[in-house]
Amino acid sequence: MPDIRLSTFNCENLMMRCDFRRAGIANARQRLTDVDNVQVAEQVDSVFNVLSEDDRTLTAQALVATEADVCALQEVENLVTLTAFDTRYIARWAGSAFGERVLHEGNDTRGIDVALLSRLPVVFQRSHARSTFGSLGVRPPEGHGVNDYAFRRDCLEVDVAKDGRALTLFVCHFKSMHGGRKRTRGVREAEAEAVRQVIRNRFAHPADEDWVILGDFNDYRQVDGVAVGHSGLGPLLDDGFAVDLASRAISDPFDRWTHHYPEDDVYGALDHMFLSPRLAAQNPAPETRIIRAGSPYHAARYTGLRFPGIGWKVPKASDHCPMAATLKFEGRALSA
Repeated sequence: MPDIRLSTFNCENLMMRCDFRRAGIANARQRLTDVDNVQVAEQVDSVFNVLSEDDRTLTAQALVATEADVCALQEVENLVTLTAFDTRYIARWAGSAFGERVLHEGNDTRGIDVALLSRLPVVFQRSHARSTFGSLGVRPPEGHGVNDYAFRRDCLEVDVAKDGRALTLFVCHFKSMHGGRKRTRGVREAEAEAVRQVIRNRFAHPADEDWVILGDFNDYRQVDGVAVGHSGLGPLLDDGFAVDLASRAISDPFDRWTHHYPEDDVYGALDHMFLSPRLAAQNPAPETRIIRAGSPYHAARYTGLRFPGIGWKVPKASDHCPMAATLKFEGRALSA
């Protein structure tokens, strides 16, 4: 049975920043948004100075510290930016780039997308950004209609392969809590129901398959072990459809946080890995880590070593911490 090391990381605004008019390239922004070919991405990328050196060096260090084979990312602008991050920053700290890069343009008005970096072959990929509540048979949240897109960004479905077996990943980034956790909860709940339906559409018997839902879900069921009431994650967890990895793998509830909100001094677990029941049964106590060395110093609960250059607020790797876990999986056999 092969094993795989997975990570999920909200990179916080991993975006291009340049003056396109001064660059003298017609329709440059549109080219960057539309490009879906890695070779073209690398060619276009060579024109621009794309990323903030301090923050993105720290972001790369945090991601490399996960030692992951496959990384699910959130808040990545486009394939060009992902390519530049992989080849310029990741390669510098890891010794080589991941090489396999997946990103499809999603629905976010700021242009932040979910993405994947992998050292393992990607044998299948599909975006669900254009799936509507109606097409998935999901009841829209208040203020939305059946023809509205079900995902605020995307639900990126990817199969990665190892030793002739494939594991399916669903990379997500749910609606933020901006406007209040309670007021926005219904949208996240509908997104969770939509993810559940995507998985049902993929697998006739989801509980008997190996898959992982991972990403930034912008919600939690408890803070430091204390239940905080109904959450938008219910459709994924309430009836055992999926299993929360951190709750079973990290025994200390004070050590499950992945995000610090300084205004309220809240340490919350916004980033998750949810395992299928069969995959959870194969991994009763998987090695799981949350890497906090890239956290700003205002996250004072973390007292361990930080990467050189970390500041009180900035520079930092991100406002989130990457989570990583090693999982054994049976998956499905790839045809010869």
